[in-house]
Amino acid sequence: MKQIGNIFLLFITAIFCSCGEFFNFEVEQPTVNGLRISHHEIDLIVGDGITFDLELSPDTIPVSYCWMVEGDEDAIELAGRKVNAMKPGRALVRVEAERINGNQVDVVYDSCYVNVFDWKAVDYNEFLYETVLYSSLVIDGEQKTDAMGTTRLAAVVDGELRGLAVMREAHGVPYLEMRIRATWPGEVATIECYNPDTYQRFVFESLQLTGETYGTLSDLKRYRGKSRNYGIVVNDKN
Repeated sequence: MKQIGNIFLLFITAIFCSCGEFFNFEVEQPTVNGLRISHHEIDLIVGDGITFDLELSPDTIPVSYCWMVEGDEDAIELAGRKVNAMKPGRALVRVEAERINGNQVDVVYDSCYVNVFDWKAVDYNEFLYETVLYSSLVIDGEQKTDAMGTTRLAAVVDGELRGLAVMREAHGVPYLEMRIRATWPGEVATIECYNPDTYQRFVFESLQLTGETYGTLSDLKRYRGKSRNYGIVVNDKN
């Protein structure tokens, strides 16, 4: 009976190991040989930047770091641990560390994809047509009603910023109002959100700019986003 139980346990284990979702659930935050960078994929708008944090385990080993860029090297500017977004593109930031482990030198590494995009400012007076959007925005279960903070909900046409949401309130109902400009009826804009606090861009939908109004105070267009589960996790015991 004990042998049968062991065979059954091995069979169940094999089923789980053959399931990709099982491994994806277990490995949500990749780490390579004890070195971990604070993010593994970020979005930056041109002009923004980020300074990466590193976590080395164990952290008592003497170590020297080397930073490098692969892919679209012109998209970003790298100065030590700091990355500045220069132009639209996609680059890979890679950090390697040589650490002394006893009598030998180990090389450990980790990397982060950096997606750079741009919203070009335009003169709204040059556009004849206007579409109005009434909406609500929920990021990570938090509704952006009282204050948008640094989060920006926008309408973009071919990289041009044609509309930016502002907070309003009517009859006790908070909502986002966005007036979107178009050069001709039927032009299509993408509704996008950028949260520089989490370094993430959301692209929600394409919206035809017909000159009509989308959403009402009683029936707002609802946009929801969820941040990536990447980066160093700090356990707060307080």
